[in-house]
Amino acid sequence: MDHIERVDRAYRFGRPDRVPLEIHDVPGLYDAYGTLDPEAVELVPGAEDFDSLRVTYHWTFREEGTNAAGERLRRDEWGCLQRVPAGFGSAYQVLERPLSTLGALGRYEFPDPSVSDPSFERTARLLRERYRGRFVCGYVDPGPLLVAFNLYGYDGLLLRLSDNLGEVLEAVGEIVRYQKAIIDRWAAIGVPMVGLIDEFAGTDGLMFSPSLWRAEFAGFYEELFAHIQSHGMLAGCLFDGDIGAILPDYLALRPDVVEIVQPNALGIERWGEALRGKVAAKASVDMMTTLATGTPDDCRAEARRLIDALATPEGGFVGVSLRWHRPEYPLANVAAVAEAFTEHRHA
Repeated sequence: MDHIERVDRAYRFGRPDRVPLEIHDVPGLYDAYGTLDPEAVELVPGAEDFDSLRVTYHWTFREEGTNAAGERLRRDEWGCLQRVPAGFGSAYQVLERPLSTLGALGRYEFPDPSVSDPSFERTARLLRERYRGRFVCGYVDPGPLLVAFNLYGYDGLLLRLSDNLGEVLEAVGEIVRYQKAIIDRWAAIGVPMVGLIDEFAGTDGLMFSPSLWRAEFAGFYEELFAHIQSHGMLAGCLFDGDIGAILPDYLALRPDVVEIVQPNALGIERWGEALRGKVAAKASVDMMTTLATGTPDDCRAEARRLIDALATPEGGFVGVSLRWHRPEYPLANVAAVAEAFTEHRHA
């Protein structure tokens, strides 16, 4: 069974010969939100026989020099000015938000998706040259609400949800329109799956009312999933944080694959109860807890818990090796995760 067939069977419950392994830090493609030379990325030990890789479209930047501290400044196509910190605790900080002032939406011009074309041309070339025979998942990151938070600011967006919900819905609708065009570009280069990454929850739950999400925002994700699937691609999605309050509503939108990188926020066993044997899952050892502060043995044990909770003999699970950058997780932990997922076989 080759890599592509193995992953496809896992997602479609078609009895793959083993739990597939996906890598996040892909040599030549991974750039950590535009802060890392992708050619400097090295494959994690233990992940050499990986089955699937991820590659992401984040933003197209215009460089704006440096600040007094010598830190890089850059502006994305949405008009947000970002600072790349000198330290490695985070990848970027948004300094200027185009929709932070009242009435700004009426003067704002949403970006043209064609700005992303050079990025997709480069990605298509590298996939052809280096990664034929591997399953590829293309990502849209940040997703609709995270773009909106960048445009308005967290406080600004949450206030407008109360004071001017119609404006927020108009802005998110335009963001979704743009992201559907990005999905079209992933389809054009032939990837079999597209994933969305979004953030509107923390470790203590949603940032705003679950009923508001259900009534006003769930439809945007349903539209994006349907658009991905209309191209014949699998639709995946990662919602960071504890989304337990809306988990049934999320699954009702019928994503093909649910992605989990903070399994301990909701609980591994709870994820298993919701998904095992019903909806395919792709998961990493928890990037906020075990992967960051645990030992290699802790990481191996959590990888096995994920397999036990989410995998079936018919499939339904793909394990993810996640090294990240800013901060970078301990190499021994990441290698332990890759080895644990790679070693597992179903009889």
